[in-house]
Amino acid sequence: MAWIGKCLIAVGVIHSLFGFVFMRGTLAVLWSEQLWNTVNGQPRREAVFWFLITGALFLIVGALVDALEKGGIAIPCIVACLFAFSTVLGVVVMPVSGLWLLIPPVAGMFFQRGKCRTEGRPNQSFQADRDPRERGSRPLNSNR
Repeated sequence: MAWIGKCLIAVGVIHSLFGFVFMRGTLAVLWSEQLWNTVNGQPRREAVFWFLITGALFLIVGALVDALEKGGIAIPCIVACLFAFSTVLGVVVMPVSGLWLLIPPVAGMFFQRGKCRTEGRPNQSFQADRDPRERGSRPLNSNR
């Protein structure tokens, strides 16, 4: 079942909605100043900007991970490792935050990779457009 990408999308939606609802006053000021060059050197405005950009990035990465999962392609190890590192670092630096929400999808990335490896299936992270019969490999979602 493909759930990791959907979980990341949900985190992105929650993150963005939280930002739009709880930071709407600062957003209104930025909008009234026509957005151009309205952020630099003002911590509250920088926080709003990065909060919303981070939400958007979770949506993008979630959509990509969901597409990989639906295609039966393993999530690249580098993606899982970078997400794990970022999540641990974020939780340590900001324990009172929503970064805890990333623990399930990160764990899922590693579980999915381990499951694929133990079932004797090759890692096809960067072989999406290759013929699965090539060199004796098969897609991760085959039922053989």
